[in-house]
Amino acid sequence: MSRSSRPSVRRLVAALVVAQSLGGTAALAQYRPPPMTESQRLVREAEAAQVDASSAATSGDKKRAEARYRKALELFEKALAEDPGSVPAAAGVGAVGLSLQEHELVAARLAPVYAAHSDALELAYPLGISLFKLKRYEEAVPVLRQVSAAGQPEHLLVHYYLGNYYALLSQQGDEAVAELQAYLALRPEKIAGNDFQIHELLGRGHLLRNDPAAARESFERAQAGRPESVSLQMGLGAAMELEGRMPEAMALLEGLTARFPRVPEVRERLGRLLLESNDPPGAEVQARALVSLGGTPAAHLLLGDVRMAQGRPAEAETEYREVLRLAPGDVGAQISVGMALQKQGRNEEAISFLEGAVQSGANSLELWSTLGSVNRRAGRYARAVEVHRRVVEMAPQRAVGHLLLGADHFATGQWDLTIDDYAQALKLEPEHAGAKTWLARALAHRARDRAGSGRVDDAVRDLRRAFDLERSSAMARRLGAALLQQGSHTEARKVLEQGVQLPETAWRDHLLLGYARLGTGAAKEAFAAFEQAGKMAPDSAALSDVSAGLALAELELGQVDAALKRLSEPGASKRAMEVARANLSRAHLRRAFARLEAGDGAGARQDVEAAERAGVGGGSSELGRLASFTKALAQAQEGRFGDASAGLKRSLTPMPDWARPNTRQLADAFVLYLKDQLPQSRRALTLATKRPIPEQAQWTANFTSALYRREAERAYATGNMRVAEKALKAALALSPDNVALQHNLACVAYRGNKAADAVATWQRLEGSIPQATLNLGIDAQERRHNVGEAVDAYRRYLAAGGATRAASVREWKDRLQMIYGLNEAASPSPAPSSATASETTP
Repeated sequence: MSRSSRPSVRRLVAALVVAQSLGGTAALAQYRPPPMTESQRLVREAEAAQVDASSAATSGDKKRAEARYRKALELFEKALAEDPGSVPAAAGVGAVGLSLQEHELVAARLAPVYAAHSDALELAYPLGISLFKLKRYEEAVPVLRQVSAAGQPEHLLVHYYLGNYYALLSQQGDEAVAELQAYLALRPEKIAGNDFQIHELLGRGHLLRNDPAAARESFERAQAGRPESVSLQMGLGAAMELEGRMPEAMALLEGLTARFPRVPEVRERLGRLLLESNDPPGAEVQARALVSLGGTPAAHLLLGDVRMAQGRPAEAETEYREVLRLAPGDVGAQISVGMALQKQGRNEEAISFLEGAVQSGANSLELWSTLGSVNRRAGRYARAVEVHRRVVEMAPQRAVGHLLLGADHFATGQWDLTIDDYAQALKLEPEHAGAKTWLARALAHRARDRAGSGRVDDAVRDLRRAFDLERSSAMARRLGAALLQQGSHTEARKVLEQGVQLPETAWRDHLLLGYARLGTGAAKEAFAAFEQAGKMAPDSAALSDVSAGLALAELELGQVDAALKRLSEPGASKRAMEVARANLSRAHLRRAFARLEAGDGAGARQDVEAAERAGVGGGSSELGRLASFTKALAQAQEGRFGDASAGLKRSLTPMPDWARPNTRQLADAFVLYLKDQLPQSRRALTLATKRPIPEQAQWTANFTSALYRREAERAYATGNMRVAEKALKAALALSPDNVALQHNLACVAYRGNKAADAVATWQRLEGSIPQATLNLGIDAQERRHNVGEAVDAYRRYLAAGGATRAASVREWKDRLQMIYGLNEAASPSPAPSSATASETTP
């Protein structure tokens, strides 16, 4: 039996995890920082002016504060002009620009710098705030999310802005609640008096989350100790509605109408609830009172809805047209006029009116939906289908369009189309009750028609019904085999696991179960099923079939050599030989991936060549392109970057089915890393991970850590301790137990006049990493002038063996002993270490 599924994407992504290439961290040479650039000098002057401005503002001298802030902004802008990529200069422009409310300027100056340094919170915070203030929400929200995720107290306002956005603009309840709770956790006690605003927004967020209990609690906390607020009380009413406590909600609103008789929102909501509760007379009272308050569009719309509920569509039409007079183009009123006309039997007028509305530019989903439904009720089915296809285009991720198309096709008895429509609706909204009901009815109609014409259901449906009626291992085997052929591995596994528990189970039941488990990614359980099949196999041909299945399970378990051995010797079974032919090249590619993970580029290339000899279907086939992709990665590890780039382009253009959307960017980032082009590699990685893919998370973290380490080494080598420290800390956050990173961060601390901290770290790491011992000796010799301790440290370092600086250190030790007359002494040998770090010299 051939295995039909493509190679696992998870395994393909693992091809990029090249542990040896991401390798050890170089220990850091220690240099003094270089002189300041002109941009850095201007930044320093600007920071001094900024501090002066802050002091003036604190003392109440607003005029001086304004002047000094303007001076600081001028200097920061000059610094940024000198060095357009300077993060400190751009951050200064942002901070001072916010103080002066120069949001346009901040957005313009910071955007290009942030694009190159998207991990810099000091840029993200002012840029996000400025974009938000400019109401450029689509640009602002992703930036503010990045700042919010850091959870820094100084960025408190970001949580408030995002909470407002989610609760009031984008209607995202979970996100709103998360941001507002983060605000409450971080806000200082001295501003707790304004928490009522946050709790009201939290209530709105909980309503969006359909959590009435939490919403009620938030609204009550917002209301406590303050004069009665209409908006808060209406929020409490909305919570009651969610809980199904309609009488209590209406009673609360009625009380509000008595205490706040001139607040229209209360009467409108009460009128709507009365209509929903089938109380048109009560709703009419509220609608008339609402009209008397000012005759707003909302008032006439409510009164029109009341008239429709009372069966008086002509009067309703009058009210709806009044809404359109007051608010031309109101989509809800246009829909209502059309419905009122239809209710009066004036179908052609209704269609003409709604057609006019959409042609005038009203692009509402509800309006198009109503137009199509009115056409269907008028018997104009072709136009109904045409219009409802437009609804599908307008809302491709919602079920509504497919439901309407289903109703159109149902009305004309086109059962295949009807079933397709409702199946698509269920695919988009799996829990939609209407879609389930009408799909079931359409299936019943089609079953009746097919039975009348003598047509039989397909094999899977027949077998599923058969298995419902007859729970036998033979029937489970047939249904399981059909489902496997269909690619429904999960359902096949469920059926076959029931089948092997039934009497008269045969070896083939376990064989099929093994393949079903393989298809669901359960390789260990699949191996057990194949082993059980082997125990029951009646002859050598059956054993060959089982061996082929075991080979595929071994591949998934990472036992590639064992799988290759089985596939190279398939035995006499025709089915086993088919499996071997279909999977031998894939097995070689799998081993190539494993060798890439181990940093063995040459070995990986050899396996690719073996896969090509076994047959990959040509360079344009999916498997052939996978082989080219693997070979390109191997060439990159061998330093053949030109060949690697060309191979990646060929294998990923156009994007094959086995690749993920970001595979090309990830591969490019990896090749750039190997070429030591770190900024370009980071940009490619950032582009690739804009939309994270869960199975790539670990590799992305490893790669990010490697970039940080390499950046730290570069910064240290040029004397930029600030950047080196930042990069090392970022790398340590991803790998907190990495002793080489801890060691190198201590080197940075040493150069930052924190010798005691660095020495403490080296003493802790001694025995884990030889360079720690070497640095202890250098410190003892040059800073503390303790020659004896230095010589002892050099002895311990040499005793560790295998140190790359051994010759130089032996010379230092011998000279010190000769100069100071110290005797040779044996030092205990430390335990061998697997940590990798290059030497550190004073």
